[in-house]
Amino acid sequence: MRFAARIFGLAVAAVAAMGMTSPPGDAPERIAFQIATGSSSGTYFPIGQMLASLISHPAGVARCEEEGRCGPLGLIAAARASEGSIANVRAVNEGRVTSGLAQADIAAAAVAGTGAFKESGKAENLRAIAALFPETVHIVVFADSPITTIKDLKGKRVSIDAPGSGTNATARLILSAFKLSEKRVTFSFENAERSLEMMQKGELDAFFFVGGAPLGVVEELAAQGKIRLLPVAGKEIDKLVTEAPYLTKADIPEGTYQNMQAVPTLEVRAIWLVNAQVPDELVYEIVRALFNPGNRGLLDSGHPKGKLIRLETARDGLPVPLHPGAQRYYDEVNKPN
Repeated sequence: MRFAARIFGLAVAAVAAMGMTSPPGDAPERIAFQIATGSSSGTYFPIGQMLASLISHPAGVARCEEEGRCGPLGLIAAARASEGSIANVRAVNEGRVTSGLAQADIAAAAVAGTGAFKESGKAENLRAIAALFPETVHIVVFADSPITTIKDLKGKRVSIDAPGSGTNATARLILSAFKLSEKRVTFSFENAERSLEMMQKGELDAFFFVGGAPLGVVEELAAQGKIRLLPVAGKEIDKLVTEAPYLTKADIPEGTYQNMQAVPTLEVRAIWLVNAQVPDELVYEIVRALFNPGNRGLLDSGHPKGKLIRLETARDGLPVPLHPGAQRYYDEVNKPN
């Protein structure tokens, strides 16, 4: 009942705001829209802030006077920190938040009711707004560490992020491919920022993070030549990629981080999910604002990964159905002239 009440309240507010004209002098109906992200030290949080700023439409904002540049009048979007992909998928599916960012492989497991979602069953209320950008697996060690391969993590202290995060799930997959279980590795469950602090104090040997490169949390130490990234490669990874279709081989190119050569790794796409019961018209207006040509500069300058949020790749590799409001927009822009 609580789930239905949340979504019903959102729908009423959204429909009222888009279907009624406020009398002169009256404030527009407020439409609250949340974007669940990740830890403040990762990629999702600043991306979520950028998206929220782009689609929000409070009264009196000059940028929003141009048709389609912002969401519907009264839309107030806000990014909120979270534990990451798994937590976001559950929250969106249950209607506890309106929308959220997640790794494609995590969303795929939720829809299938596998992996972390085996006990809870298939997530039936997930819909997609867009595929956003690729994320890459980072395994960070100190430059002078004797650890040179994933196999060398045996017997070491390794942080794999919080249990509700996509990093945690992906790190477990990778370590399992090398037969490195909790019996062979001492796990910690800290975010990237805290993991780096622990490494500097000698309390950790390595940490995983899945996010859009470059990661701000490691850029400074990389520039000082104090850290490096382990290659995510080998026959074990070849096999893993065949078993996990949303993970693909990729490189973190030379120059992404100062003083680092190109590093082979794995890549997974970040997607923007929304609850199925969010009104079609609201989602349509959000997608129209996201890909409005006039907002290209905001995406390109808002975050390094914003440059990769593009209409031509917005439907690539989506593991969940598009929301009808998003589908309507994509159908319109791809309609033959």
